[in-house]
Amino acid sequence: MSIRSGQELRKKDKEMIAPKALVHSRTIVEKQDYVTTGISTYVEGELLGIDLNEYKRFELGDSVQLTFYSPVGIHRLQSTIIGKDEGSIAVIFPPKAFQFVEKRESPRVAVRAVGKLRYPNEESPGQERKLEQMIAPSNAGVMSDELLAELDELLQAAGVEQDDWAGTPIRISNISNSGIGFVIEQPTVPMMAGEEVEAELRIEGQRIIRCKLSIVRSEATPEGRYYGARFEGLGEKEQRALRAYILREQVGAFYTNRRKQLKNTKGSRSDN
Repeated sequence: MSIRSGQELRKKDKEMIAPKALVHSRTIVEKQDYVTTGISTYVEGELLGIDLNEYKRFELGDSVQLTFYSPVGIHRLQSTIIGKDEGSIAVIFPPKAFQFVEKRESPRVAVRAVGKLRYPNEESPGQERKLEQMIAPSNAGVMSDELLAELDELLQAAGVEQDDWAGTPIRISNISNSGIGFVIEQPTVPMMAGEEVEAELRIEGQRIIRCKLSIVRSEATPEGRYYGARFEGLGEKEQRALRAYILREQVGAFYTNRRKQLKNTKGSRSDN
């Protein structure tokens, strides 16, 4: 059985694997002079979770070499630890780490954020602004300040400075690297699929991102009119800011769900 790295797979373009093939694979985790074995349990977007009894031997920000013994072969990956909790570590899974048989979808994470929409015929703002760099950690026990600082390097010099930007208020319910889902509580005129609007997104009430949205679908809900929209022409800096934000939120959600599962498992055992 041959060992292939992600780089080798991209170059040769011969071996194709499915992302889920790495789940439940025995995984060797190496850092400097220490080696241990775990089980990969989660792969989605740019996040990979590994169950590891010796998790205390690793720190957030550590560079690690991973070797996966999967049903479709042995694969290696160089990565960085970005999450850590009892019995588990989480690492960055680069989008082009391997050549996959299916497109890796951008993970859609639930958020509590607000924004505004402006239709093309509305007046444009009069001045350029700078993007705020104040993302407060949503799960401080999972990610260190130092690691957040590293992720925030992805968030430099994009966006705009706060002002009274007029527009239709929206409530953002989910977000991914490719689009968002949002609700307008009292829409005056329903938007149609294919329609484009300008948007100002205020993630957690702090981060501000200006972008264009293309409406993909809509439906009536008890809370108002729900829209699914795709980002159009999002700048490189805004993409990087969004990527870092989503990855951080994904780590928090991963460990929140994992703790619930472990609690339920322990509860079931105690009842028997």
